[in-house]
This record gives sequence, structure tokens and C-alpha cells, in this order.
Amino acid sequence: MDRNWETYKNIMELFRETSEKLNNRTALRYKEKGIWHEITWSKYKELVYKVAKSLVALGLKRGERVALIGNNRWEWVVTDLGIIHAGGVSVGLYPTLSPEQIEYAINHSEAKIIFLEGEEQVDKVLEIENRTKLEKFIVWDKKGLWGFKHNKLIFFDEFLDLGKEIEDKRLKEIEDETEPDDTAFIIYTSGTTGPPKGAMITHKNIIFMTYVLSHANEANEDDETLSYLPLNHIAERLLSVYLPIAIGYKVNFVESFETLLENLREVRPTHFFSVPRIWEKIASQIEVLMDDSTPLKKRVWKLAKEWGREYAESLQKIKEELIRKDGEFDKLKGEERRKLAHKKVPLKTKLKYLVAYNLVLRHVKRILGFDRIKFALCGAAPSAPELYLFFNSLGIPLAEGYGQTESSGVITITKIGKERFGYVGEPLEGIEVKIAEDGEILTRGPHVFKGYFKDPELTAMTIVNGWLHTGDIGIMDEFGYLKILDRKKDIIITAGGKNITPSYIENKLKFSPYIQDAVVIGDGRKYLVALILIDEENVSNWAQKMRIPFTTFEDLTKNPQVYKLIKEEVEKVNRTLSQVETIKKFALIPRKLYEEEGDITPTRKLKRKVIEKRYKDIVDKLYRD
Repeated sequence: MDRNWETYKNIMELFRETSEKLNNRTALRYKEKGIWHEITWSKYKELVYKVAKSLVALGLKRGERVALIGNNRWEWVVTDLGIIHAGGVSVGLYPTLSPEQIEYAINHSEAKIIFLEGEEQVDKVLEIENRTKLEKFIVWDKKGLWGFKHNKLIFFDEFLDLGKEIEDKRLKEIEDETEPDDTAFIIYTSGTTGPPKGAMITHKNIIFMTYVLSHANEANEDDETLSYLPLNHIAERLLSVYLPIAIGYKVNFVESFETLLENLREVRPTHFFSVPRIWEKIASQIEVLMDDSTPLKKRVWKLAKEWGREYAESLQKIKEELIRKDGEFDKLKGEERRKLAHKKVPLKTKLKYLVAYNLVLRHVKRILGFDRIKFALCGAAPSAPELYLFFNSLGIPLAEGYGQTESSGVITITKIGKERFGYVGEPLEGIEVKIAEDGEILTRGPHVFKGYFKDPELTAMTIVNGWLHTGDIGIMDEFGYLKILDRKKDIIITAGGKNITPSYIENKLKFSPYIQDAVVIGDGRKYLVALILIDEENVSNWAQKMRIPFTTFEDLTKNPQVYKLIKEEVEKVNRTLSQVETIKKFALIPRKLYEEEGDITPTRKLKRKVIEKRYKDIVDKLYRD
């Protein structure tokens, strides 16, 4: 981004500037039939303009909503930008949504055109089309649909030819007409309660966000990332669509979610973002893999991990001291901060780490695909400090950020070289953050969204005097670092009047390789109990190794030895908690949790109230016994 964010009027202007500047450099990469293919910036612009012209030819008017559903692929980002260039409002929907959920979003947004990935999404839309005002389905992938005819359906390659008669000057007119406060896209939040809400994100929101993020962690045109989280999620939207058009870095699309680890090794990204569940899964897979190795390898791994942890803890203390001293540390560039902190590590600790790193840890990084990593970020849900210590022990600089859809993605972020475990970083430049009397985090600035589509009452309750009420409880220290405690509505007040933040305990439990998820319960009760979902893959492997017979997931949850295994993991966590925070009793959830059945959101967040209600009898028994 060559200019200050305020000099850009809209997203179209920013995209045009970057695509023309980078021209023949690679913008997007995707894998097909085992081969990686590239799309240059000039081709990217050509495709976006073709989508925009074809939408204009179909009669799309300024401000009208256009929906799209699909997994991560180049067609998704091209379509998203094409909708915006045509003056429309892009409405991305999760590909895992049921037909009924899609129907709600389409009718609420009043979309008349929808882009679909392929056969699966076409089937869903055909099921509900008569209850919508949809006029046209545009399909990216023909697989499974050869010979299929429908009066509303058109394939993507044919669609791109519809706008041949529309001239570039028409798109320039639309660009000139588009104001900073116009809505660019709507994201339907996957909230854990009630129907989804349509958050309106403006051109100004996005341009501001890309500007401050690009300056916060020094990304450049030579960087690469991997796109695999749902593209309609605000974080992935920023990382795969909008930050690249501000910075110019390369986006690589995974073949599928199942090939994530394989594609990670192939791409070896320099920047990588993920939600806690993925980082926890990677950590547990490393531990389980090492546990299955030879006794000698186990001992070497344990020692290397200990030396890595000692180094990471020492580095953390040094960074704390440098942050406390004065503002000079902050003025350094990210890598300069890291080098300065490294120099101050005690020689013995440094030498032990260098031995551990060169003999073991760097090979683990390479196997994972993180050997080129400059910046690794975790966000979208709270996570345990142990998670960050584990990856930093390996030499993977995992840090935390914080934001939400309504803040256009990010509020605070950890700067390179200023990582502090347990904190989600500092407010981005131009963003104000304060803590209300009841502990709620409030924020104000150009990042605050426009409001909820067709819901002025909820908007007025959420944005008060310019301050966005996040619904999260947190604290801020004297250096401006923010710590998230929990969702305001999830705070537990025990019968003894003690305030407990359940996510803190749940995240500690989830760091176990054998625990996938946990729900801590105890509001109005004398003590805390937990419902625990075992990690099927890791517990199954453990059971096979222990020669424990089982056939189903439920068999595992009912096995006394599995219960004992989880009890040991719970006791480990209890030893790190205060007496009032400890889990006195727990039960294993007898089935896997599914988004389709309302157990979790599309972003893999547990629906706490749903789980508590569904397993009320089990919870009551824990307290009764």
C-alpha cells in the first residue's frame, strides 16, 4: 500500500493500483491434478473485471446483494472482488450450511444471484429455490453436473462471456460512484445463540484494516500464505483477499482441508494464521508421533523439548524486561527485536537451545512446513498460554491476536519480537480500546462495522457513542497489552460467589492430546464439573496400543481405562489451578459433535448452551452423585 489509507476511496482503487504495479508477478496459486498452477496479478485483474462486467450485464444494481458458497479456491476470491467491482455487496456463506440455513441467509439478504462451488451446493440450493427470489445460479465446478440442465443455472466459464459488450469505463464509473462508507460485503455471524446476524463491512473498514495490519508486522510482496479456513470468515477474508491486494504477497489454496498438512509442507508459508483447534491438533499429533517412536528418540525429543522450553521462557522474560524499560525496543523492526532479545539470553541456555534446535527442533519445523515461517498467528477463540510456549519452544514464533467480525477482523495484535504468552497483543494504530466498569472490552475507530443488516435496534445496542461493545471480558495492563478472560455471557458465578472464566480452564484441558473439547459447568453450583469430548484419533491409537477392544466412538467413551486416561489429564490440569477452579467431576460426551446437529458453529466453536441442555441428565447426575 503506497499511500495513507485515507487517500483510498474504495477497494476497487486499491486493487487496480496493486494489480497494475505487480503485473506479471504471481498473485494466486492452486493445485490441480498434482500440479501447482499460477495466476498473475494481470490475469487476476482480468478475471475480476470479467466477473464484474458479466454481473452488470445480468442487470445487477449498486448495493444489491450477491451470495457465494464454496471452499477455498481462486474462483471464490475472483468472484468476491468481481461482485464488489460491479457495485454489488458480496455475501459469503459457509459451505457446511444446511439448505435451511442457506435459505435464511438468501432471503434475509434478498440475494437474487448466487455463485456455487459444485454439485453439493447446487443440490442444497435446488432444495430451497422455490422459497427464495433467486434468479440465477452460477457454478464454478462442472464435476458431477455434465448434462445437467436448469433454467436458472449457468456454468462459470459461460458466465464470464456475458459481459463482453460491457466496457472498462463502466467499471470505472462504478468505482467513482462508490463511497468509503458503502457496504462492501456482509458476513453472517455463526453465533452460538439465535439466528445469524448480517454484519455490514464497508470499503473504509477494509482499507483501514489492511493498512494498519500491513504496517504492524512488516509483510511484503515476497511473503506467502496458505488459504484453507472458510473464506467468508473475516480473518481468512482479510488474509486471502484483502491484505494481499494491499501488500502483494502470494496466496496458495489448499486442495482440501484434509490435505492441509501436506500442502503446508509443499508451500512452506512465511505467514500462517489458524484457529486454536488446528494448532492444538498439530501439537497433539507431534506428541503422539513422538510417543510412538523408539525409546532413544523419545529421550532425545524430551530433552530437546525441555531445552527449547527453557530458551522460550528465558526469551519471554527478557522481552518483558525490554518492554518495561522504555519505548526504544518498540521502535526496532520485528527481526531486530528478536535478535536483541536473543543476545541477552544466558549463554548456557542459548548453547543448549542451539544443540536442541540443530539436532531435533529444526527438523520438526521442516516436517511441519514451518521452516520459512516469519509470523505465526492464532486467533478467533481463546487458547491456553501453554500452546504458545509449546510452539515457541520448537522455534515457531506463534503469537496471538484478537478481533471479531464487527471490528472488521482485528482489534489487537502481537508485534514480531514482542510476543507475550497469555496476551493478545496491543491495539492496532488508530484503534482505541478501553475496559468498561463491568470488565467488557470496548473499542472505537475506523474499524468498527457499519451495523447489522436490517436490524437498527441491535446495531444501536452494539455500537454506543461510537464504541463497539464486544461482549468479551478482558483486562489491559500498563503497557497496553490486552488479556481476554471470557465471553461476558459465559462467566460462571459459583454458589460461593466466585467468578470463574470457564474458557481458561477449557483451554488447558484441550491442550491434552486426548481431549478435543470441553465444557466447564458450575453457574450457581458449589463446584465445577466438565463435559469432555475425547480426541477420537489419538484415543483410538492409544486404545489399540493398549490392546483395548472397541468398535465405535461410544465404546471408547464407556471404557473404564479411557476414563482413567482422561482422569489423569484432568488431574494434571487441576494441579495448575486454584482450588475453586478445579474440576471436581467430569463425564465423557458419548458421541461426536456435529455442525449439522447444532453442536458447534461453522468456525468450530462449541455451542455451550446447546451442549449443557442436551446433556442435562448427565450434568445433574454429576452433581447428584
